[in-house]
Amino acid sequence: MTPPPAAPAPGRSRRRLARWRRSWILALALAAAAPALPAREVEIGLVGGVQQTGGIATRAGDLGIDAGPLYGLRVAWRVRPDGLIEVAWAHETARAHGDLDTGPARFDVTFDALEIGGIWETRPGTMRPFLGLSLGTTRVAGPDQGTGEGWNFSGSISGGARWLLGEHAVAHVEVRGSGIHFAEGGALGCGFSGGGACSVAVSGSLLGALSVRAGLAARF
Repeated sequence: MTPPPAAPAPGRSRRRLARWRRSWILALALAAAAPALPAREVEIGLVGGVQQTGGIATRAGDLGIDAGPLYGLRVAWRVRPDGLIEVAWAHETARAHGDLDTGPARFDVTFDALEIGGIWETRPGTMRPFLGLSLGTTRVAGPDQGTGEGWNFSGSISGGARWLLGEHAVAHVEVRGSGIHFAEGGALGCGFSGGGACSVAVSGSLLGALSVRAGLAARF
C-alpha cells in the first residue's frame, strides 16, 4: 500500500508568509519612490498575468516548472513624447518537479524580478503599440533559501499595446520574453516528494520564461 503523503512542515507556511511579506515591502518601496522622480508624467500601476518558465537543467537532473500566476508593480516616467523609463517588479510562485539523482522532487519555486528598462510607443494616439527592453536581476529560490540568495542577472523584451483612459489612467497588455542566467556557483534549494530538503547546482544554466500580462496604472 502506498503511504499517505507527508503533512506540510509547520515552518513551511511561516516561510511562505515571510516571502510574501518581503515581496510586498519591496513593492511598497517602489511606489514610495515614485513621487521623487523628476518627471512631468509619472505612472504607478499594478500588473497581473500568467508565466510559463522553461525547465531548469541541474547537475542532478532536469526540473520542469509548471505555469503559475504572476503579479507585480510598475513605476514609469515619460522622458520623451514617444518614450518612457520603467522600473518593474514581478513575483511568481510555480511548482517544480523532476526525477533527480537523489530521488523524485516536487517543491515550490519563487521568481522575483526587479528590472529597469525603456518603452518605445511606435505611434501616438489613444491606443499606442509599444516595444520594451529591460535589464535587471531575478531571484530564483526554492525552500529554505534566504532573501539574499538566488539573485541572478536577467533581461527581457516585450511588446503590446497601451490605452490612454482619459488624462489620469492607462491600461496595457503585453507579451514578455525573459532570460535568467544563473551565476557560477549558483544553487537552488529543493524538496523531495516525501519530505526533506535538498540543494542542486545550477551553475551556468540559462532559464527562459514567457508571460502574458495586463495592467492598469494611474497617471500624474
